[in-house]
Amino acid sequence: MSPRRFDGAITTADDSGEIRDASLAPAPERPRRPILIELGSAILIVGGMTAVLENVGFAVAGAEVGVAAGPLGALILALNLLTILVGVLVRLGRAWVLAINVVAIALFLELTALPSTFAIVFAGLDAIVLFALFRHRAWFDWRPDEAATGRADGGLAR
Repeated sequence: MSPRRFDGAITTADDSGEIRDASLAPAPERPRRPILIELGSAILIVGGMTAVLENVGFAVAGAEVGVAAGPLGALILALNLLTILVGVLVRLGRAWVLAINVVAIALFLELTALPSTFAIVFAGLDAIVLFALFRHRAWFDWRPDEAATGRADGGLAR
């Protein structure tokens, strides 16, 4: 007589060919990235790249219209490169405090140039990013459950 199978029993290996140990709990997974966070990271990355290309274009053309030369131009270029980095970190669910600060500084600088159409567009986009970061703060705070990792530090120490 063969043993009876019960409902929900795993009797075959999964696609990887390994047989899972039923006594181990599955590893906790981070919740899906909210759409606003995805949009915010895309805005930061693409907006930063656009601004960097604008600064490089002004520098190559030798135009005196933009703020491409001098220490102020270097500072703005550094802020735009930092914006790209922050966009990548936001997408990975890291550096929430850094992201809030960088976006707030960029928003303030764009508001100081408000008669410009580009300033209005970028200020609006950065306002969306700032709202998304505040709205989904809990997503950034997610840590694996201590019981699931079996470690008191929540699995953060390496």
